[in-house]
This record gives sequence, structure tokens and C-alpha cells, in this order.
Amino acid sequence: MTAWKDHERRIARALGGERSGPLGRHGSDATGTAFAIECKRTTRYGLRRTWIEQARRQAKAEAKPWLLVIAEHRDRSPIVVLEFRELVRMIEAAK
Repeated sequence: MTAWKDHERRIARALGGERSGPLGRHGSDATGTAFAIECKRTTRYGLRRTWIEQARRQAKAEAKPWLLVIAEHRDRSPIVVLEFRELVRMIEAAK
């Protein structure tokens, strides 16, 4: 299994879903989650506008909030990017 597929699988399962597989090209990288998830692996942490745009498009198509998960190679602690208003909503719901 390739490393990026393993990354997608780990993220999907951690969020209670499954990797979407080849259909991921037309939707998010995971099914069965509360978010439209876009997973990226990179040699150096960085945020690319194209990644955010892709996540937003998928979220709109799936009518879910978007979540971008970025990991460096051999990194087991990825970082997450999401819209601030979604973070506020999650905090409010947790109170």
C-alpha cells in the first residue's frame, strides 16, 4: 500500500469512516464522517491555496464542512485546517 493511501485510511478510520478509494477523485478522501475530508502528504509542512479550494469544492458537493489534514512524510501527528466558524460551532456544541 502506498504511504498516501495509508495516510487517508488512518485519518478516515480515526474519524469513524472509511477511505473512499478511487471515488475520492470526485469527492472527499473519506466516507462516513461528519466532514468532507481532504488528506495531503508533503515533504515540508505548507498550506496551498489549491488544497483549500479542493476541500471547499468537495464540501459544497457533499453539503458538509471541510477538513484538510496535512502530514509530512513519516509523520504520525498530522495537522488540521478548517474554517474558523466551524471551530467555533464545534466548541459551542461541546459546551
